Amino acid sequence: MKTLVLLGALAATLAVAAPARADHNALMVESEPSIDIDLKLGWNGFRLGTRLFGRDGYAGGAWLNGATRPDGFSLDGRYEHEGKARNFKMNVDLDEWLRRAARYWGWGRTDL
Repeated sequence: MKTLVLLGALAATLAVAAPARADHNALMVESEPSIDIDLKLGWNGFRLGTRLFGRDGYAGGAWLNGATRPDGFSLDGRYEHEGKARNFKMNVDLDEWLRRAARYWGWGRTDL
């Protein structure tokens, strides 16, 4: 189960990073930027961070944190570009969702 959650979080990370890669390629025409990538993997979570530097210094960056919990997983992150920042946080409670699905489909009922 944790492996599935970690793979899902990794897929979400790649989906979030795809637009940033496109912006990175567009910037290379104007200047020679450099990118700093930081990846930390732990037992119950991960952190992926990037910073982009251009001719004028820091141009922006993004980070994504993911962690598993006993009842599900959580993701939070931040994206910065041109002095503007956008944050997000997502908590997924899988055990509650599974209980609701079991009640909906009648699992766990006995016909005694």
